[in-house]
This record gives sequence, structure tokens and C-alpha cells, in this order.
Amino acid sequence: MSVSRAVELWVPSSKSITHRAFLLGALSEVPCLIERPLWGADCRSTLSVLQALGARAHRVGDHVQFHPIEALVPVAGTLDCGNSGTTLRLLSGQAARLSQAVELSGDASLCARPNGPLLGALEALGAHVTSCDGRAPLSLCGPLRAGTVALPARVSSQYGSSLLLALCLVEGTSQLRMAAPVASRPYLHITRRVAAAFGLSWTVTETEVGLQYDIVGGQRPTAAAYRVPGDWSGAAFPLVAGALAGAPMRLLGLEADDPQGDRAIVSILERFGQILRWEGTVLCLEPQPLRAAGTIDLGATPDLFPVLVALAAMCPGQTAFVGAPSLRHKECDRIRAMAAVLAALGLRSVEAPDGLTVWGGAPRPGGSVSSEHDHRIYMAARVLSLRAPWLQVDGAGCERVSYPRFEAHLAQIQAAVSAVARGSDRREGDA
Repeated sequence: MSVSRAVELWVPSSKSITHRAFLLGALSEVPCLIERPLWGADCRSTLSVLQALGARAHRVGDHVQFHPIEALVPVAGTLDCGNSGTTLRLLSGQAARLSQAVELSGDASLCARPNGPLLGALEALGAHVTSCDGRAPLSLCGPLRAGTVALPARVSSQYGSSLLLALCLVEGTSQLRMAAPVASRPYLHITRRVAAAFGLSWTVTETEVGLQYDIVGGQRPTAAAYRVPGDWSGAAFPLVAGALAGAPMRLLGLEADDPQGDRAIVSILERFGQILRWEGTVLCLEPQPLRAAGTIDLGATPDLFPVLVALAAMCPGQTAFVGAPSLRHKECDRIRAMAAVLAALGLRSVEAPDGLTVWGGAPRPGGSVSSEHDHRIYMAARVLSLRAPWLQVDGAGCERVSYPRFEAHLAQIQAAVSAVARGSDRREGDA
């Protein structure tokens, strides 16, 4: 059953860009208005830690106004990064520039996530670091010095972003080498694009062994205003929901030329048989019969994994997701978590170190699943409930980390489908 009238939604603002905009807005040499940031729990953690370190900021409607400060200042006590790996890692680079120790920690999930390569790089550049075997709580103290440093292959791109945003502020010339294959490379493009909006720059060269960044230090971020675009990883959820429910979608707030790697959701959905097009600045989905998509490499876009597994589960045939070993070290082990969701519905999947192979089919009635309080696992399972309305998912509220209005948007899609069903029932009754 398909919906004739499109559901129109504003997608949430980009979480990854909001983190970077808050950091650079706090350090801007002129008053800086960050427009339409994401007000999710992770981004609030970044703002809170920055304010604890002396950032002058206040909310103006849906925006944040920053006022110039001379520099971030160390503070006694542990600064809480909540569940946000981006907060912990980006602020680790900044804390390493300060003259006194700063302690960063977070919840149990965050304290289980590895940071060793980033901490090792900071130590190689002169910072003093203590940790629990590379995990939070972390204590970091400068001074951070310019120099040459390397990161191994397949590590989190957040390590590279943290180093780039710190080294461009440190006096002197530095070089960062990231060995191939470079995981989640589009996030490094995001960092470079946001930094450029604040007047910061570095050069990047593709070499035979990876990426080489050359950074001239002593730069100072400056921007009077910065508007955060829509979040492509967030947009994937209503797009997949529309495909599963047969509901045409019109999504506002996205940019077609955005460096966010997750805009690959458009081409991936086309592989699943869907039709997408732009009408001006509005992205439109025309649902079509679903088909399996073969093998999909998510090495550059691991955040799409949970919702794409939900989609593949409802497509006849086999779809394999590969190339994303970092999924094992997110807010939870997302490969294992999504395999458990499918198992609860009686659907077959096979885990690999870097992904999951899914055989789509009809879901088995009954069952409940754990989101493991991971926002993307929760939302993927809730999207699946469009085809399996009996499915019970725990962890309600964790979606607000990245998509505060997710439940309201899902309800709009469900209401559109229900309205069509009621109309069909009335027509059958009149026949």
C-alpha cells in the first residue's frame, strides 16, 4: 500500500558539523553566531565542556552566540563528555595545548571506547597524557608542540580531526600522516570545510601510503556567523522509513554538495531500487519495489550501517555490508547489535569482523530487542517496526543524541500510511 501525498520533514542539523562549529565558534576572535546547531545530547556535551573551559556562550532561540575569549583555560575537576566520542576526542587535542592538566571522562560506554592512537600522537608532540589503557578518564596537559606525527590505518577519523584542529593553532609547522586505508575519510573533509569557514587552512596530499597533511600553525579562527546544514546520516532514517512504508518523502535542510560522506545514502537507496531526485533544495523520495543491493562498502560511511541493515532485512535476496571494522567500537558493537535485532524477527544474518551479510524476508511476529542505548540501533529498530509493528524496542529517548524529533517524524510517516489504509477500508466497504 503506497501513500500518494508526500510527507515533508525538516531533517536534523548535522551532529558532526555542530561539534566542530561549537569548538571553532568558542575560539573565534570575533563574536560568532552558530545558526541552527543540533541540540542533541552529544553536541550539548561539547558546548558544556567548552563553557567549563572558559568559552563565553549563550543560547539565542535555536542559535548559539559566542563571544571572544583570550584562550581556553584549564579547570579543576573532571569534565563530563557524556556519551560523546567526538567531544572527548576533539577536546583532547585542545586540552593538550593548555598549561595545566584537564581531565575528560564520560559514561560507561564512552569509557570503554579506545583512544590509544590519538593519545600516542599527542604524547609524541609533547603533551603529558594519562589514561586507562587508552580509555577515559583521560588527563591531558601541554604544551603541545609543532612536529610530525603519524596515525595507523583504519583508525577513527576523529583522531585526525582532533590533531588538525589543534596543530593549526600551535606555533610552528606540522605534518600529519594518516596511513591507508583511511577510515571514514569524509569526516576529515567535513573538518577541513568547517575550518575553512573560520579562516583556517592546511594542505592535503594523497600519497602512495595514505594522506599527508601539512599544517602551518599560529592560525586563529574567525567567523561572524556559521549556519549548520542538515545531517545526511539523520536523513537516512526517514528516507528508509519512506521506502519501507511506501511513503513519498520531501526532506528539507540538506545540501546536495555537502562534504558529509553519508549523502551516499542517495546512491545506495537507488541500488535498493528507489527513485530520488532534487526539486530545488528539497530531496524527494519516490518509493519503489525493494530489491537486494548486493555488496555495499561502508568504510567511508559506517553511520549508515544500522538503518541500511533494517532496509536490507525487508528486501528479498542477499545484501552484504563490508569494510567497516570500526562498527565494533561505536556506542556499542553495532554489528552484533543489528544481528540480534534481525534474529529477534526470525531473519538470517552472518557477522564478519567488518560487517554483516543479511538475507531479507518476512519478519516473524513477536519479539523484543535491545537498543543497547545506542541512538542509531534504536532508530533502525523503530524504522523496522513499520513492517513489524509488534516489535518492542527498549531505550526510548536515546535517539535525542542525534535526532531529537525522530519519534515525531516517524509518527508522521505512520499517520500517512494509516490514513491511506483507512481510506482503502472505506472504499472496500462501499463496494
